[in-house]
Amino acid sequence: MRLWHRAEKRQPTQAQRLFNGLVREWLWVSLLLLPITAFLSLSPGLALNNLLYDSLRRLAPLSVDPRIMLVTIDDRSLKELGQWPWSRRVHADLLDRLTAAKPAGILFDVIFSEPAREPANDLRLAEAMCNAGTVLLPLIREGTPRYGQPVAQILPVLPLRDCARSVGHINVEADSDGIVRSLYLREGPPGNMTPQLAWLAFELSGQQSVMPGAPGPSDSANWQRENAIRIPFIASGGGFPSVPYVSVLRGEVPPELLRGRLILIGATAPGMGDRYVTPLSASVGTTPGVEIQANILNGLLQGRSIVDLPVWMTTLLATAMVALLLGLLLFRPRYALWLTLGCMGAALLGSWGLLRLGHWWSPAASLIGMLLSYLIWNWRRLSVILAYFGWELARLDNEPKVLPERRRAPASQGDVLQGRIFALEQAVSRTRDTRRFMADGLECLPVATLITDPKGNVLLANRIARGVFGNELVAENLLEQLAALGYPPLQDGARPALSALEIVEFRDTLNRSLRLDLAPLLPADGDVALGWLLSLTDLSIERDAQQQRETLLRFLSHDLRAPHSAILALLDVQDSAAPIFAQIEQQVRRALNLTESFVQLAKAESDGYQFQPSLFAMLVLDAFDQVAVHAQLKGIQLVHDLDEDGDEMVWADQSLLTRALFNLLENAVKYSPSGTTVTLSLSSIEDRLECRISDQGPGIAPQDLPELFAQYRRFASAQGSEGLGLGLTMVKAVVDRHGGRIGCESVVDKGTTFILQLPLWSE
Repeated sequence: MRLWHRAEKRQPTQAQRLFNGLVREWLWVSLLLLPITAFLSLSPGLALNNLLYDSLRRLAPLSVDPRIMLVTIDDRSLKELGQWPWSRRVHADLLDRLTAAKPAGILFDVIFSEPAREPANDLRLAEAMCNAGTVLLPLIREGTPRYGQPVAQILPVLPLRDCARSVGHINVEADSDGIVRSLYLREGPPGNMTPQLAWLAFELSGQQSVMPGAPGPSDSANWQRENAIRIPFIASGGGFPSVPYVSVLRGEVPPELLRGRLILIGATAPGMGDRYVTPLSASVGTTPGVEIQANILNGLLQGRSIVDLPVWMTTLLATAMVALLLGLLLFRPRYALWLTLGCMGAALLGSWGLLRLGHWWSPAASLIGMLLSYLIWNWRRLSVILAYFGWELARLDNEPKVLPERRRAPASQGDVLQGRIFALEQAVSRTRDTRRFMADGLECLPVATLITDPKGNVLLANRIARGVFGNELVAENLLEQLAALGYPPLQDGARPALSALEIVEFRDTLNRSLRLDLAPLLPADGDVALGWLLSLTDLSIERDAQQQRETLLRFLSHDLRAPHSAILALLDVQDSAAPIFAQIEQQVRRALNLTESFVQLAKAESDGYQFQPSLFAMLVLDAFDQVAVHAQLKGIQLVHDLDEDGDEMVWADQSLLTRALFNLLENAVKYSPSGTTVTLSLSSIEDRLECRISDQGPGIAPQDLPELFAQYRRFASAQGSEGLGLGLTMVKAVVDRHGGRIGCESVVDKGTTFILQLPLWSE
């Protein structure tokens, strides 16, 4: 069986072992990264959270509800009405104007926490509030709690509080960066929590809705907060419709503009101090408090208040995105960068989509986890690659050098990567030199030689091969080229695999005698061919010489034999008993035997063998039949131990191998005395057949055994018998051509045994 027909052993390579170790290591990395991601998702103080929120909020701005109208205490109003604070009669007059226009509600973002200098002014404002019936007043949380006392609320003065429709808080929450982004719709002392002022205005609009948000953490047992939301700011370039305070007071604003609206009254003048840093501050500076209330109300009216997702859902989404990337990096490492960018983009897109739906999920933790995953993944892959390169380059460096190594500048000892690159450069250069050496060596070979890939595409071909095929061959298909050359197995249109090509001798289209030889090019660590080496040997000269030899053999066999046979025929018709005639007959027969021996030896040494599977026992029996007459005439018994059911097969030329067996048996009969026995025995030893032929003749001296199979050698034990010394030479030539061995064991005066070993044939 050919070597290249064996199946490849599925042993893991060094690279496979290293990357299998990387997979196991990656599982441990995942168990570390996922808890880190979960921890980061639980960290509200992460600076990236606010940055991402502001950036994504700008991509999902809220439109302005037309029901909202601002009455602003601006610089113009302060200039025309005088220094703040104004008399509460002024506010009463404004309320009378607004009440006459019939708005849906009036929200005062002005703190009336202290009584007026003139009590009548408070009564006047309270009367106006009672007449309006839809006025909402604010309260605030005391900024700094008094020592040993609970946190208190600063309420409007009593006359105003009694006439207001409701009182709500206007407290907002500043994040760690000092920017106002969120608030609580309900907060206050336990059992007395107050709704947010904008929520009260939303209720005045007549819409029914459940207060958004979830319960929030309490600062202490004396203060509770619930229903946390993020303020859904409008676009930075937009604004709410507004009119100056003084314009409404003087009747310059048409009542139709105010009718049915939710009116928010508050300060916008920078000198009033009621301004906050918000996400809008980057484009419009600080934001007035009344506009913050307007943004809150705008979100409530449109059902777009932004609520943080529950903590468990935030953690689950962050860890799920990172886990997805960890798995994709493991199964699709080639696209690590694009997978990471894609997952990051998906996280940002998902967060933006949730923001448009009124929910906030910060992708900061997942982005950090993904970035860490990508960095750790590439770092570990680079480490594995460097380790593999180091191992493979060291192994390559230990391989025997085909060519002398060229001198190069030494690499830096401190940088591992640079050292690996330097070693790789040397290996690549050595590979180029080796390929050039192979190409040059192939070019100088005396026979047509080609190298192909596993599919049969020619990679290299020497000049003799190019001359045989008549083209450059490179990149051509070998099977097609052989078919065009006249290779017989391909003439019927079949295109088998290269491994199935028959190694035969054939005549090409130019009547050249070519012998095809094929061998696989195996890798260092495997049995599957990486390519094929094919050679075409031009045997035209040898075949012409063989033909001449066969002509000479026919001359020796026929033309020389014919006159000798004629001489013998003339002697047979002579009745004379003269000794001269006997001597002539003896010499003629000697000449005929010499001719026959020459012919047999020439056939044995020629290339004209016709091998075929043969039953060895049949060949032995044919040889026995041929020598039986000689044995009977001499009174010698022929004995064999052949089994009638014996099935030992050999790959043999039946005619020549039978002749070789005959020569051995004939010699045994010739040199054995009368009344003795010649024995032939067969046995099988592993994959070889052993045939032993023994006689009881005079034997051969030990000093003669080394030259037993030389031509024209006659030994002392053969004195007195006819022979030319060519029979054993012919036997040796035949056995060698059959891939076998022949030996001799002999003891003087006791007999000789020839031992013949041939390889057994199997399908």
